[in-house]
Amino acid sequence: MPAPKLRPNFIKKVIDAARKDPQKAGILTVLVAILVVLQVRLALKDKGGPNRATAASVTTTADNPTAGRTSAARNETRNALQAWLDQPSENINRNLFAVNLDKFPQDSGKITSGTARSALFWDDLAKSMSQQADVKKERRVLYENLAQQASQLRLQSTMMGATPKAVINGELVREGDAVVCGASGTEPGVTFRVLKIEARRIMIEREGIKLEIQMK
Repeated sequence: MPAPKLRPNFIKKVIDAARKDPQKAGILTVLVAILVVLQVRLALKDKGGPNRATAASVTTTADNPTAGRTSAARNETRNALQAWLDQPSENINRNLFAVNLDKFPQDSGKITSGTARSALFWDDLAKSMSQQADVKKERRVLYENLAQQASQLRLQSTMMGATPKAVINGELVREGDAVVCGASGTEPGVTFRVLKIEARRIMIEREGIKLEIQMK
């Protein structure tokens, strides 16, 4: 016995009803799934192939309770589906994606705490940037002062070799030696360290600031 086919008008009615009423989509899916399972089981049962002619009596629905239950379940499913389609559809007036904030109150304490942490972060950032600006300003002032002091050093000559030497303000120095400029009876002067001696120039350093003195 072939499985009953759904009429095109019936399928169209099912699709239209699902589009008009999304709330019934889940119920429709369950009912259609049950109907498909029943049709598949019935089709598999019918594909058993032709049976040999025997003298046995013909099995009726009364003798085969399983077939009767399957047919009854299929009819019940179709009747339930038809009854669902005949129900008037309800219009959905509310937005399913809108959130009612009245049902989900926010914790004002957490909001205040978050605002306070945000304000504290920006205050710390502003202080850090201010401190960095102050440090750069101090380094710039220090560089200008040391450059002015180093301008008093006069490179007279350089002697290259295994141990480079230079004559600065009449004093013979090597790499790593210290040179003093601006010294007087009351002032100790500023001390620089000779980093490198090259032909006609030297590199000196103080407090991490490196300066170059060329021979004139």
